[in-house]
Amino acid sequence: MLLNQLPQDARPCANTFIVNVTPDIARTWLVNNNFNRPRNSETTAKYVRQIREGHWRMTHQGIALTKNGFLLDGQHRLWAILETGATLPMRIFVNEPIENYSVIDCGRNRSNLENVRMSAKDSTLTSAHTQTLQSMLAGRFCKTANRWTNIEMNELYEEHKVPVNFVVEQFRDCKDKRINDRTVKGVIARAYYHLPQETLFTFCSLLTGKNDHPCRAAIDAFVGFLGYYSDRKENTKREIYRRCELTLEAFVSNSADVSFGKSIIELFPLPNERR
Repeated sequence: MLLNQLPQDARPCANTFIVNVTPDIARTWLVNNNFNRPRNSETTAKYVRQIREGHWRMTHQGIALTKNGFLLDGQHRLWAILETGATLPMRIFVNEPIENYSVIDCGRNRSNLENVRMSAKDSTLTSAHTQTLQSMLAGRFCKTANRWTNIEMNELYEEHKVPVNFVVEQFRDCKDKRINDRTVKGVIARAYYHLPQETLFTFCSLLTGKNDHPCRAAIDAFVGFLGYYSDRKENTKREIYRRCELTLEAFVSNSADVSFGKSIIELFPLPNERR
């Protein structure tokens, strides 16, 4: 918006400055970080990656200090500066009323889906796309599905959108939540880089239907497992992931016999992963 487009009663803000925040400045301000929520290491790690990967941008969100120098907002940005040793330009708000603490960070964060939709300029994307992407990225340990920053999710969807979109399409009409499972779809999305599309298309058809096939017994055993364990705790997700890999491996071998007891490594690593 141009200045001449602002309302007549608009006035400049006298308590806002742009400061090149050095590690020493960050350290000084963090000394008075005794009026804040506990530090979250995952949030700091996300900011650190943004800085190191060149994704950091100065925005209207910065650092807020009270008239007594207490840190009101921005502690994770400052911790990230300390950890990286970077100097970053930020908007600094001083003399903020301390009672404003109760209304900071009360808005709704943009979801991964909303960010990916905006980045891809595709409003047809659904939560199935971002959930499949997250499960694919997490792999067999199922632990990293929520650690990606918005920029990283945007870039990762662009990188892996072909397998993700393929898998989501195969399960689009599946109403059975046991089978239409993000962990199952994550395995199949990984397998896209290793197996022909036609093979995966047939495997998905067997999972979501009752078609006859030589490995029908192995498919039914896996689907039965999905129905028996209805929770989706970490250990259950890992076992679903492992069994899905083994079932797909048996299908490729045209076998109805699958040994769920054997231990395996990641069968379908992503292109940038090593076995």
